[in-house]
Amino acid sequence: MPAPLRDKNEIKIFILFLLDKIGYPLDYNTIGSIVVQDGIVRFFDFADCFFQLLDAGHIARASEDVAQLHLSEDADGEEQFEITDTGREVAHVLGENLMITVREQGERSALRHLSLKRLGAAVDQNYDSLGEGFMYHCSIKDKDGKVLGVDLRVDDRRRLERITKNFADRPEIIYRGILALLTGDVNYIFE
Repeated sequence: MPAPLRDKNEIKIFILFLLDKIGYPLDYNTIGSIVVQDGIVRFFDFADCFFQLLDAGHIARASEDVAQLHLSEDADGEEQFEITDTGREVAHVLGENLMITVREQGERSALRHLSLKRLGAAVDQNYDSLGEGFMYHCSIKDKDGKVLGVDLRVDDRRRLERITKNFADRPEIIYRGILALLTGDVNYIFE
């Protein structure tokens, strides 16, 4: 676990880094819980830096249309905030200056809150008969293209049915699990 950030500029960069990774508007309380959940930022530091970023134009209130499109069930109609283009540029340029452990922990925090539906991602799956079994294909695509694509040989129909149901019911969890396995952060799967 990285030590808590104390420098206000690093905290601001970290907040922008997380908002950029999540990619859609959130309410203030949700943003705060994401930023402070791993102990990298203390809550009072978050609050101070968040409003400085808002005043500087790096974070903005989401328009009513955008907020409604991304409104979560737990937001209770609260005001939504999003990263601006200027804030995104700062996150891309200065995010690399954050310690690698802070960035990795931040990415895990962002992934916990990733919602494929809220990102406008589409889930697709199909299969082909393959001799005694099947070739199963699944993918997740967002506005920028394919996020995930998997082809898997499956030996029997019962297993194929379980796989297709599980992917349809939990694409986000499967995406996070594959990402955790490929990045070597296997413990993340069980967090």
